Amino acid sequence: MRPSCSRLAAADLSQGERCTIWEMRYRVIALAFLFLLAGTPALQAKDAKWFEMSSEHFLLFTDTNEAKGRRLISDFENRVTALSQAFGKVPPRQFPIEIFLFNNEQDFIEALPHAEGEEQLRKSAYLLRGPDRTFIVAKDKSPDDIANDAGHALGHVLFERYTLWRPFWLSEAAAEYVRKVGRSADTKAVSEQEGFSAGDVVTIVPSATYNDSDPGGAFRTESYRLLRILLDEKPDLIGQYIQSLRTESERAPVIPMDTQAMDPKLKSYVETPLKPPPVTAVIKSSEADMGRLALHRGDLLLATERQADASHWYNADSKDARAARAIITRFSRPPAEAARVLDRAARELPDHALVQYHFGAMKLEDKKDIHAQAVALERAVQLLPLMGRAYAELARVYVLDGQPEKSLPAVAKALELEPEFADDFYEIRANVEVALGQSDRAFRDINIAADLPHFSRSEGERLSVMISAIRRKIENARREMDQRKLDEMQQEARAEAKRREPPPKPSAPPPPVPEGRISYSIETRAPLEVLETVYPDYPEALRKKGAAGDIIIRVDIGPDGSVKIAAVASSQIPDLNSAALQAVKKWSFKPGNRSIRIVLTFALQ
Repeated sequence: MRPSCSRLAAADLSQGERCTIWEMRYRVIALAFLFLLAGTPALQAKDAKWFEMSSEHFLLFTDTNEAKGRRLISDFENRVTALSQAFGKVPPRQFPIEIFLFNNEQDFIEALPHAEGEEQLRKSAYLLRGPDRTFIVAKDKSPDDIANDAGHALGHVLFERYTLWRPFWLSEAAAEYVRKVGRSADTKAVSEQEGFSAGDVVTIVPSATYNDSDPGGAFRTESYRLLRILLDEKPDLIGQYIQSLRTESERAPVIPMDTQAMDPKLKSYVETPLKPPPVTAVIKSSEADMGRLALHRGDLLLATERQADASHWYNADSKDARAARAIITRFSRPPAEAARVLDRAARELPDHALVQYHFGAMKLEDKKDIHAQAVALERAVQLLPLMGRAYAELARVYVLDGQPEKSLPAVAKALELEPEFADDFYEIRANVEVALGQSDRAFRDINIAADLPHFSRSEGERLSVMISAIRRKIENARREMDQRKLDEMQQEARAEAKRREPPPKPSAPPPPVPEGRISYSIETRAPLEVLETVYPDYPEALRKKGAAGDIIIRVDIGPDGSVKIAAVASSQIPDLNSAALQAVKKWSFKPGNRSIRIVLTFALQ
């Protein structure tokens, strides 16, 4: 029990000191209790100082310090500039690539996809593709370490902006080009066992798993070195080749190069450092707004498909937070529920571009929803003028909304803005052409969609299913068109024959054939039970002639009830005597010997 300090004598100093100690202990315990109630994450969030920095191609958030953030974003901008000098200016994108540089390693780990768990302690940075943006997540390491882990993936993302077709060797070479800017040169010679000829380098395609570490060996190194040789010796050839890869074609263009002559150069090539360009990126820097930071952290987690974790960052009472809560339903709730939420948000937030886009991008079937999607996507393309996917989704929805004639210009704009999604865009264009009755064009475009590069194995499999479905649509459309043409030709032939030789006047219809009815009666002295009756046929020919009347048959019944003897006693329809006699012989009666007369009456109705 806590002692009462008020009862201590003033002169008792040792007891007073003990009282002071007890007071201090209770204060510490109370503070600790309050600390537990508040929770350490909240205190960390309050104490951490975050910076936001932006440049031409990147948006960076960091809780390290401003100087580290500037160094990292400058390093990435230098790599973009180096690639621009090699291939031409990197085409602009709707959203900058977002970089999160975490001071706390646990924050870095919690931002990674679940699938990366076994690697998260080995790598210092990852590139992540979100539903509408690209992210780089990194822990507090040097720019060189971060670029070594994420630079290759960044190179792929940058190169994808240039071309429709992405030859594997050039895609790998460009990715390595971005990673190696400012690094020491790798002067190690490639062994005979690991090496590839120049002809093999330019013809190898991605593996079935879309693992860009395949085919292994020195393929990545030799692709990079081949690009360096061509940039040094034949820069015009690379420029022309890049242009051909941008141009619509039915198959991937081949680089016009003498690969045999290139082999000795490739084998003897010694790398030199790829120096960063002597330019300084323009960077804007400020202390981060914590509400805006929270939304972007949620978006980062959404890119890793951690919807539950992402939603915790969207709790603010702002338009952007409301929009984020609506968008996440597309990825976390059943489609019908998400459609209702996004439809309402699209009407309440008409100027929020991503709400309009995500509502329009949902695969819905209700006609009312589809028309609302078209309206939302028409807003989206105005608010997101560089986002090709918004134009492509608008083209898809126009077809469903009965306006396919508006779709083709929208697909063309999508291909111009975001060629990296060309496989999806060609699939949409094929659907448009099916709706427009252009089956030959649709068949060509769906084959191009199959041949274009895909981001991943799952994307390739998904697109393969869609391509098969569209091919069936095309075949059905072709058959329907062929049938319509055949029907039209037959109608024209009949009309021409009628014009040349009018058909004869139809003759009067023949008189109707009356229906026939057969009944029977039995002439006998004693009651008789019939067990089974069999009637003869009443032929149409006799009914047409009006044959009707009675046939009387004398029948002897045996002890078992079967007919033993049957003979025609009299008949008004001789032509039916035989059939009637054969039918009566199949009758059966209740057992007992007797003789009867059966009268079969044939009547017409």
